[in-house]
Amino acid sequence: MTTTQLNTRVPEELAAAVRASASRAQMTIGDYVASVLEADQAAVSSPDLRQARAQMHAAAAYRKWLANGKSEDGAMGMDEVFDA
Repeated sequence: MTTTQLNTRVPEELAAAVRASASRAQMTIGDYVASVLEADQAAVSSPDLRQARAQMHAAAAYRKWLANGKSEDGAMGMDEVFDA
């Protein structure tokens, strides 16, 4: 399989968490990130996995929103967004 290099900037806290997860999985960081991205891309083929993927991405965005000091006054809850 041909490979290519992707470069990105992430917050140091995320980089540390990824390094730790890769270490626990006994994988290189590149292999770990590739496996996470492959799993994320595979999720688009199944409606249930697509919903789980959307919820996961929304939860991460919500945590980032709160970490940046944004207000949640008047916001919809996750249950409202995903009609759970």
